[in-house]
Amino acid sequence: GIFHPSTVDPQTNYRYYTIDQFSLLDTIKFLRQLNIPLKEIKKYIDERNPAYALNLLEKQQEMMLKKQREIEYALAKMEHRIHLIKEATKAKAEQMVIKEIPQRKITAIAVAPNTTDDMFEYYIHSLQKNMRQMDDSLFSGDIGVTVAKKGLMQNEFQAYSSVFILLDYMPYEVHTSDEIKEGLYACSYHHGPYEETDATYKELLTYIDKEGYEVHGDSIEIG
Repeated sequence: GIFHPSTVDPQTNYRYYTIDQFSLLDTIKFLRQLNIPLKEIKKYIDERNPAYALNLLEKQQEMMLKKQREIEYALAKMEHRIHLIKEATKAKAEQMVIKEIPQRKITAIAVAPNTTDDMFEYYIHSLQKNMRQMDDSLFSGDIGVTVAKKGLMQNEFQAYSSVFILLDYMPYEVHTSDEIKEGLYACSYHHGPYEETDATYKELLTYIDKEGYEVHGDSIEIG
């Protein structure tokens, strides 16, 4: 054990603790609440060294702050998801809108033509691996793809040009030059199987033309 009574009555086996031991017991309970391993708590008790105690607490503080960032990120992403689902369920299938969207930071990778599902998995894994190198934990944002304008205008709606991870709500700063530029976007929710996105794209292109706009870049899908 890591904590022993000052004396033990040999007849009753009753344990007696001194006042300073109660203070130590309180410290042990506090350290255990911080999820500090018993091995490190024992070392702290054996040495009772202020420098070691400071190092122990600072290390644990760093871990807890990191955990706090993870929870804040998870809550922010959850709130974002709830908002999107509520919006999507309220929107009609044919509802389309032109709206101004601010710049969004992403980390992206170019996609080869005629990419297979296995290759897509590889691309996404590569992006996530790069993000892991930026931080010890994996924070996966919303995954999206872009469809090349050329393919879009030729009704080739799976002519993907890149796959990306949206960096909104990240609990740490990710240094990247990739971005989705701010500007006017024609937006629509797709209702139904992914294989049927062609119909949504055609309706969106018709809507853009009807509203007097022109397509000036790749399309963006965020799932």
